Amino acid sequence: MRKLSVIGIGAGNPDYLTLQAVKALQDLDVVFLIDKGDDKSALMQLRKDICERHIYKPYRIVEAKDPERDRAPVSYEKAVGDWHDKRAAIYAAMIRDELKEDQRGAFLVWGDPCLYDSTLRILDRVAATGTVAFEIEVIPGITSAIAAAASSALSWPAPAWIRCWRYF
Repeated sequence: MRKLSVIGIGAGNPDYLTLQAVKALQDLDVVFLIDKGDDKSALMQLRKDICERHIYKPYRIVEAKDPERDRAPVSYEKAVGDWHDKRAAIYAAMIRDELKEDQRGAFLVWGDPCLYDSTLRILDRVAATGTVAFEIEVIPGITSAIAAAASSALSWPAPAWIRCWRYF
């Protein structure tokens, strides 16, 4: 069965990768990247740099262009739903066509995949179609809130978190 990881890669600093993320990267055969255009090319390059730094075995990068999204919709929910459907079709094709049954692939997500990003919701759509089967593993990442708290030397319990959140 295809194995797919959604790896949290931190809040923009490659040094924020967890050891769990590094271990997951070292086991990859394919890295899936979505090209969001020239405005975000530095973010794509940073993902490639992370792979180059941490993957020591042969691997492939598979890129796909992000589908267009209506930026001035009448219904925001419908526009995002349509965009997610288009992305799900792209993800399904990438996984089906570029990841062999016995391989491991990954999407690299800023922060923590369960909090900020739509990758997990889109992969749920892919799984629901039944067009390609895969097992999924989620590797948590360091979020910007955690990074900000650490850089400010804020401590636990709750009062530190309250002080941290006022900066966002």
